[in-house]
Amino acid sequence: MQIPGIILQPAPGLQPARQIQPGQLVPVEVLSLEGGSAAVRVAGQVMWAGGEVATLPARFWAQVKAVTPEMLHLQRLTETPTMETAVFNPTRLLNLPAGPDTDQLLQEMFRWRLPLDRSLALTLLRSAAELPPEERPAFLAARAWLETLDLKTGPAGVRTALAYLLGETGASPRGQEILNGAVPLFPGQEMISFFTFRGRDGSGELYLVEKESGDSREQKNGRKFPLALVVRVDTPALGETWVYLARKEAGLTARVNVSAESFVPLFQKAAAGLKDRLAALGYRVEDIQVAARPVKCVCQLLHPEGLPPYRPLDAVI
Repeated sequence: MQIPGIILQPAPGLQPARQIQPGQLVPVEVLSLEGGSAAVRVAGQVMWAGGEVATLPARFWAQVKAVTPEMLHLQRLTETPTMETAVFNPTRLLNLPAGPDTDQLLQEMFRWRLPLDRSLALTLLRSAAELPPEERPAFLAARAWLETLDLKTGPAGVRTALAYLLGETGASPRGQEILNGAVPLFPGQEMISFFTFRGRDGSGELYLVEKESGDSREQKNGRKFPLALVVRVDTPALGETWVYLARKEAGLTARVNVSAESFVPLFQKAAAGLKDRLAALGYRVEDIQVAARPVKCVCQLLHPEGLPPYRPLDAVI
């Protein structure tokens, strides 16, 4: 499918020189068609297009060929509908070293709709190579997620925030301060507020997940419930436990990740009690799932909405 040209007007606040650069691979989605115009999302940012556009639905990967303050020039990469296909091979297109670390990093960048940038990918892969293999997935997940934020700090601040996010021994509380002051780079992106608590029987963190616009919280009996609420509790008896509570249309759903398989039956039995406690507060819990899945940082539990497969094309944006 060839599209001769699409001219897009960047949305207010877009900073293409900083966020989108030549050589990157970017996910693109045609959201709607109206007359001779179309709403197009490029790497998570919505712009308006005029000219000849694809029929809906149109989702694709493209490579950035040129960038100016008024125009993005994209080139189609493949006809195939999914990013897993062998034809669309970002490892080859970006000349990255093949291997599980590269695969993991690209999946995280896909997940957050980040532009696939060779220089950034190589930097993160070099840092991951210095870690034991079992620590690399969490590092790459956390480091890719930090690329979705404006931390308003330099490289030292990024390292401080990363150490706190991964729960490293001796991590500075300054990392929490940096993360709480961060601003999402993309409109409608989830925001996380970080809170630490300590008690006689354990310690942990509370994370409030909300939309940047602030309109995603539901009013419930005079109270507001966030898009999601995550709790990490560390106790001597049970180790580290993560609880992810999300708001759905029919009620709340919960995912509990425990530190060992032997704890799964215990938490499954306690699930009914959790439902009763939340019901007493006015919240209906539809489902609670318990698994012994290792979790290193909160970003591994987040699931961005609306992540489709993409179809590439040639375009001037």
